[in-house]
Amino acid sequence: MLWLNEQGTKIPYRTGGTRGSSTDPTAWTTFESVCRQAELYTGIAIAITHPYTGVDLDGCLDGDGELSPWAAAIVEEFRGLAYCEVSPSGTGLKLITRARKPDGAKCVAKMGEGKCQVEIYDKGRFWAMTGRVWSGMDSISDGSEALRRLCERLWPAASPMPMQTIEISSGGSCIRARAADYIARCQNVAEGGRNQAAFSIAGNLWAIVGDGGERLTHAELSDLVRTWNAGNFPPLPEDELQRVILNGRDRGTPRGDKRPGSQVIQDYCVDIAGLLNCTTEEPAAAATWKPEPFPKELLKVPGLIGELVNHNLTTALYPLPELAMAGALALMSTVTGQKIADRFRSRPNLYLIALAPSGGGKDHSRRLNREILRAAGSPQLLGPERIGSHAGIITQMEAEPVTLFQIDEIGHMVAAMQYRTAPHLFQISSVLMQLYSSSDCVWMADALGDRLKVKRLHYPNCVLYGSSVPDGFWGRLSRENLTGGLIGRCLIFEQPDYVPMAKPEHKDLPDEIIQRVNAWREFKSHSGDLAGVLDGSHPYVMKWTADAEDRLFQHAKEIADRRMSEEPIPAAIWSRTAEKSNKLAMLFAASRYDGGHVPDITLDDADLAVRLCNYLTRRMIWRATEHVAETQFARDLVAVQRVLESQRGQWVALSSISKQTRSMEPKQRKAVLTQLLTEGTVQFQEVPTGGRTAQQFRLRTS
Repeated sequence: MLWLNEQGTKIPYRTGGTRGSSTDPTAWTTFESVCRQAELYTGIAIAITHPYTGVDLDGCLDGDGELSPWAAAIVEEFRGLAYCEVSPSGTGLKLITRARKPDGAKCVAKMGEGKCQVEIYDKGRFWAMTGRVWSGMDSISDGSEALRRLCERLWPAASPMPMQTIEISSGGSCIRARAADYIARCQNVAEGGRNQAAFSIAGNLWAIVGDGGERLTHAELSDLVRTWNAGNFPPLPEDELQRVILNGRDRGTPRGDKRPGSQVIQDYCVDIAGLLNCTTEEPAAAATWKPEPFPKELLKVPGLIGELVNHNLTTALYPLPELAMAGALALMSTVTGQKIADRFRSRPNLYLIALAPSGGGKDHSRRLNREILRAAGSPQLLGPERIGSHAGIITQMEAEPVTLFQIDEIGHMVAAMQYRTAPHLFQISSVLMQLYSSSDCVWMADALGDRLKVKRLHYPNCVLYGSSVPDGFWGRLSRENLTGGLIGRCLIFEQPDYVPMAKPEHKDLPDEIIQRVNAWREFKSHSGDLAGVLDGSHPYVMKWTADAEDRLFQHAKEIADRRMSEEPIPAAIWSRTAEKSNKLAMLFAASRYDGGHVPDITLDDADLAVRLCNYLTRRMIWRATEHVAETQFARDLVAVQRVLESQRGQWVALSSISKQTRSMEPKQRKAVLTQLLTEGTVQFQEVPTGGRTAQQFRLRTS
């Protein structure tokens, strides 16, 4: 990335001029790209991420460039293992080595007076770089052992205490001082224990009362927990932290009031099972469902789908079974478009999303689908790989009613669809939902708001295959996304972690795959006068075995009965599961077609479809509940965005925002605007107005 010094703060930027990010890989680019624009910025920055760790030695160089003894010992330990350069300030050194921080290690250790300290990060941070190599240390190798020894010296008792009794100092009615004293003594924790610790700390803070019965405000309590959270590695995201803070008040075992002189138990081992917002039983018990590996038996689909999965995994540098299945379903959904239906008028069109880490191989399935369709003589089925507006989708579907859209970094599109100030983006969601439901009819689509330019789409078979990094997708979802219907229509396949590199086989596309694809492209659903009808009006209606129909009907009935008592998000997601199961069962049967008789949908097809859909739905609800919570901070974000949306892209003064959000504390409003600026949702400027400058904000529209 690039960075600018803005009022003494290092701010990351993308090469396109928008805000950068230390956690979003889509904000990163190549070294060569940033060098071409570096002169327009203060300098070049890098994101610290897997497989590297950064060690920052602050305040270790004096005015003559002499290295402090404490820093010299660390530098020598990493010589030959780490790249080392002088920091932008000229008073510190930065080292980068190939390693991962040991579990329980903290982030910051003081090394003396003033600003002398060591900071160690292996993710979630960006560094401003200078290229001023220190003492010939210009190469990187495995520094895991050196890093482990350093962390053991800096934090000999790095693991958090599971329970600790703290006496709150008596302070009369000054509850803020007592609370601050408590926070100062709280232990920081590593990833895996942060939620439990935050839940305990928040519960104890809610219980602190003064002599007159006064308690901390939500804003005061949030500031205290944020102070503690900043020392965790990595810190909990703000929205998750706010959810846990409220749960500590509303869902924990009621704590007795903590008056001056009372004791507080730092009960970090508290059981927080059930904090998620869903408590019903199977099949909607996704909140208590624990994440499980993708069941490998779900990959064993006879016919074309199974062959596509096998070819994908044997030719991939990073074999990703989940994404191989998603890619195979996308292709199967495309080649059977307008060809088949079931007795309930379901068509084979699917919306699929594939999630995997940046650089982890998620492009392999998209590339294979392109190769196969071109080799089969059907390149026209490949749509644009970027969707810029709802009108663009409609225009493409009019030209080619069977289209596979393969969209990389679809998380950006999901975020853009939330901006009401950009109708061409906002309406993408409604158009995709309408297309999904219109595959069995002729849809009169209004692309440009002009009744004279209405498009007639004949039985459109729109297939969406989007990919993204997991955090970049889940982190952009809103409650409206999940309850609005589009995400519920999607099948989301996720590989959250990097997988070992494999030695791929370099082989041509198997003849069996091309033959099966061509068999479907040449398939005629009817003979006689209807044989030449290719507009999808007369698909072949696939037959069911009796036990397959019973299995799918019972599955649909259970979902319909139980979603009535669901929370809105799980209910919205489960609502589409039966429909998706029907589509999958149809595709699993169609997978066995080789040019002869079209197979019937059997119990094996139905059972496999139900199990796959249930697994993906439970995982989706688990992930969604993790990231999308009804917190006060989330509501504040929406409130500020609505104020800016009402001005249709115009600059809005901070004073005007404050008047329209009077219920917020100033600190809350500042935190919301900071979050929106950091993620690039809003823009900021200062305008001279007489003796002072006015701060203005507006939604980013591009």
